[in-house]
Amino acid sequence: MKLSCADYTWPALGHKAVMAVVADLGFTGIDLGVFGDDTQVKLSSVVHDPAAEAARVGRVAEAVGLAIADVFLIPANDLENLAPNHPDPAVRETSLALYRSTLAFARALGAPGVTVLPGVCFGGESVGQAIARASEDLGRRVELADALGLRLSIEGHSGSCVETPEDFADLLERTPGLLATLDPSHYAYAGYSAPDLDPLVPRTGHVQIRPSGPGLMQGRLPDNTFDLEHLVASLKAGGYGGWVATEFVWMEKWSCDRVDNTSETARLMQYLSELGQRAGL
Repeated sequence: MKLSCADYTWPALGHKAVMAVVADLGFTGIDLGVFGDDTQVKLSSVVHDPAAEAARVGRVAEAVGLAIADVFLIPANDLENLAPNHPDPAVRETSLALYRSTLAFARALGAPGVTVLPGVCFGGESVGQAIARASEDLGRRVELADALGLRLSIEGHSGSCVETPEDFADLLERTPGLLATLDPSHYAYAGYSAPDLDPLVPRTGHVQIRPSGPGLMQGRLPDNTFDLEHLVASLKAGGYGGWVATEFVWMEKWSCDRVDNTSETARLMQYLSELGQRAGL
């Protein structure tokens, strides 16, 4: 199993320090967050000069022996602004331009792909309407990624237009070439089980994991009730060959500031490694 770690796990540290920690913990890959200008990799720098920012980040990663596993773009600090399915075409075009710059950044880094969010339901529209508009825009984004030899995957999440595994699968089915960044915590939080996510595995391009369960978005490994062993076995059975990332975050939302991210990242990495060895992944 190829294990990576999200760089936004430690928002208070500089990027060199974060990468040193990730490498010291034993990971071989790193997920880069580009969350507006709130992360170590700032979207404004990516937009200004994608190649220069890629060179800067690449030097730091190479120095500690880390491969770039994923580039996760969230262009705004709320779910509606700059969403790929925003009702205003002008907003969608602005969002698409930021995505183009991020693709150039990812390609220059040698990353396998980019993750984005799928969008939300606006106003009183139905989930089907929101998914239809998301599919149209994400289809364009898939074509742009394909042209650069990159995958595009979306993270289904709480508050999105794909809050159920069925809706997530629907969006993927409507959008040829689009893959999932499978983060089970959002679905475990809502009460879904590991088998409920099995239909998504064949269309999965990246995986993010943290201990979770009903009503628990992020916790310590001993608090985890989501069947990670089933998930890893399902990934193996589905022929998954991509990265599996640990993704602890530090924020007050969902009480995600109550975990020792360093210790729990190390503990989760060891557990995932053991599960991967048992499953032959």
